[in-house]
Amino acid sequence: MRDTPMIPGSGETCATCSFWRRDRRGDSGAWGQCRRLPPTLPEIEPDKLVHVGVWPHTEERDWCGEWRAVAAAPDGVSG
Repeated sequence: MRDTPMIPGSGETCATCSFWRRDRRGDSGAWGQCRRLPPTLPEIEPDKLVHVGVWPHTEERDWCGEWRAVAAAPDGVSG
């Protein structure tokens, strides 16, 4: 957890957070998933055979108090 509050305009948004993953589907634009915590399960219905976890869906400009910088790759290593 952060010791200091997020400062508006600091660039600490979902798009620059190490926990955020941009959607790779078609025209989803500036949306992605916050992977800070494990996915949650929706209400389970007895007749469903498959259960899928869900991560929060956020826009890249969104922010929260859990922001963490993306770790820099070591010299000579690209991701």
